[in-house]
Amino acid sequence: MASSDPALEPTMASPSLGPGAKGGGLVPEHGGRYLPRDEIGRGGMGRVELVLDQHLGREVALKELLTRPGLDGSPALSAGLVTRFLREARVTGQLEHQGIVPVYELGQRSDGTPYYTMRRIRGRSLAALLGEQPDLAGRLGLLTSFRHVCEAVAYAHDRGVIHRDLKPENVMVGEFGETLVVDWGLAKVRGEPDDAGEPSARPAISGGDSQATLDGHAIGTPRYMSPEQARGDVAAIDERSDVYGLGAMLFELLSGKPPHDGKSAIDVIRQVLEHDPRPVLEVVPDAPRELAAIADRALARAPGARYADATELLAEIAAYQDGRRVDAYEYSSGELLRRFVARNKAATAAVASVLLAALVAAALVLGSWRSERRARADAE
Repeated sequence: MASSDPALEPTMASPSLGPGAKGGGLVPEHGGRYLPRDEIGRGGMGRVELVLDQHLGREVALKELLTRPGLDGSPALSAGLVTRFLREARVTGQLEHQGIVPVYELGQRSDGTPYYTMRRIRGRSLAALLGEQPDLAGRLGLLTSFRHVCEAVAYAHDRGVIHRDLKPENVMVGEFGETLVVDWGLAKVRGEPDDAGEPSARPAISGGDSQATLDGHAIGTPRYMSPEQARGDVAAIDERSDVYGLGAMLFELLSGKPPHDGKSAIDVIRQVLEHDPRPVLEVVPDAPRELAAIADRALARAPGARYADATELLAEIAAYQDGRRVDAYEYSSGELLRRFVARNKAATAAVASVLLAALVAAALVLGSWRSERRARADAE
C-alpha cells in the first residue's frame, strides 16, 4: 500500500551521494551560509553541529552523515544509511508539533554529504533529569514532561508514524519546561516499506551496550523495547510498541530504573523475551497506585492488552493529573467516595450543611416534643 502523504516518501534514487550525484533532488548547500560554531554530539552514523545561519542571523543545529572514503577516493555512504537519514529528516519535518523539533532545511553539501538543519534545543535530556532526582517525589515532578511526551507521540501516531526508540535519552526538556521528542531515525511510517525489516538488515546481536540503540534484528533500545521488537518481528511493530516504550519510561519515572536491565544488550533482550516486568508496586510500594496501574497496562507482554496507542495512554495520564478516574485502576468503594468528595467539595459542603441543619432541626423538634410530654405528665 502506498503512503497517502508523498512528502513522507524517500526520494533517494542512488545509494551513493558522491561528488556530482544529484542526491535524489536535494538542494545544494548555499556556500558560506552556515558558520560552524561547535560540535554538539556524534554517533555511529552522524554528528550534530551548532552553526550560525548567516542568512537569518540565528544559531541552528545541523545534522549530517559521517562519510567514509569510497574506492575511488570519494565519500561513499550505504544506501540504507542515506535512506534512513533522509527519512528521518522528512518524517521529522512533516511532524509539525510543539513537542517535536522543527526541521528548517534538507540539503546536500558540496562533497555530496546530506544534511538537515533544525531548531537548536537548549535543555537537558529527561534521562539526565531523572538521574538527578533523589526520590519518588522528585521524579513525580517530571510527570508533566512525560505527559508532553505522550502528546507528541499521540500526534505522530495520528499521522501514521511510529517512533520505535522511545526512551528518556530521546526526550529533551528545555529551560522553560518545553519538552521535545527527538531522534526519529528508526521511525516507521504506515504504508511505506521498512528497510530495517529486510532480512539483509538483520545482523546477529552479540554483546553490546544495553543502553545503546540497536538497528537490525532487534530495532530500538533493549531496556525500553517491546517483546515484538526484541523478537525482530517487524510486521508486528505498531503503535502499541511505542506504548510499551512509554510504559517503560513511566516505570522508570516511578521506580528510578527501567523495567529490564543487564550487563549487555543480549542479556536485556533475553529478559524482555522471557520475563514480564515486575509490577510497579512490587518495586516501589509508595508509588501512586493509579500511575502504577497505567504503567503495568502499558507494559503488558501481549500487545492487545496494552493501550491501543499513545492517545489512549495520554488520556489516562491526563485523567490522573486532573483528578478523574483512571480506567486501568480498580477503585475500592472507599476510594470512590473519597474521590467524589475531593472533586465535589462545594456540593459536598452544601449537602453536609443541609444534613447538619436537618439534624439540628430534628434535635430541636425532639427536644420540644419531650418537654411538652413532661409538661403534660406533670399536669396529670
